[in-house]
Amino acid sequence: MPLMVMTFDKHPKEIYKNDHKFVYLETAREKEQKMEKLGVDYLVIIKFTKEFSQLKPQDFVDQVIMKLKADTVVVGFDYTYGPKDIANVENLPKFAQGRFQIMVEPKQSIDKIKVGSTYIRKAIQHGNVELAAALLGQPYETSGIIVHGFRRGHKIGFPTANLEISGAKVLPAEGVYATRAKINGKWHDAMTSVGYNETFKTNHGLTIETNIFNFDEEAYGKPLTLAWYKFIRSNKKFSGIEELSRQLDQDKRNIKQYFYDLEK
Repeated sequence: MPLMVMTFDKHPKEIYKNDHKFVYLETAREKEQKMEKLGVDYLVIIKFTKEFSQLKPQDFVDQVIMKLKADTVVVGFDYTYGPKDIANVENLPKFAQGRFQIMVEPKQSIDKIKVGSTYIRKAIQHGNVELAAALLGQPYETSGIIVHGFRRGHKIGFPTANLEISGAKVLPAEGVYATRAKINGKWHDAMTSVGYNETFKTNHGLTIETNIFNFDEEAYGKPLTLAWYKFIRSNKKFSGIEELSRQLDQDKRNIKQYFYDLEK
């Protein structure tokens, strides 16, 4: 029996609450790649519109689930397909009318925290990428293209790859992180800064800069994937380049030790 996953092209909050600043854990392309790795045969992405959101529960089952010719439908314990007081898991058998089997996945928790996208997003936004990794089952990843920066890192011995990413992806809080960077098909230990370059008094918005360990190649225009492992420290404004350089050297030593201990 083929395995099919159904999802929406956007989060319902974008429609219900007109929240156009909603951020995602995955882009559509990343979701497709993940489903392929998991062995999913078909990924159905439904365009979530205001009209679609107004489907009655019975119409959703008849026009969507039945159209997919589902034999067995697997849903989470808190799954809804309309007003939650009516279109919930408890009432799904009534709308199914015996036309397909229903399997309900129970609530999953880690340290009493529910495994769910809302909690994962909050963890990432607060810089707790270790908790996010525990809830996801793997480190959170961000992908983008390496673009030209101001080359300040090169001048102080810490060249960085500046990452341009989709604005729809959730980003970790400002700070310095232990990360791993995938470039040219190979993973490298790295340290990544998320912030506004306060030491240099620039006004160019939030930047993501990564110093990739044991890597010294031209990389502009190449795709880069970051896996976020651990928050190291908050950002601070330094008195000058010398103080910044000393701190970066300490950060690098701390991160190398972290990955060394991780591999034990």
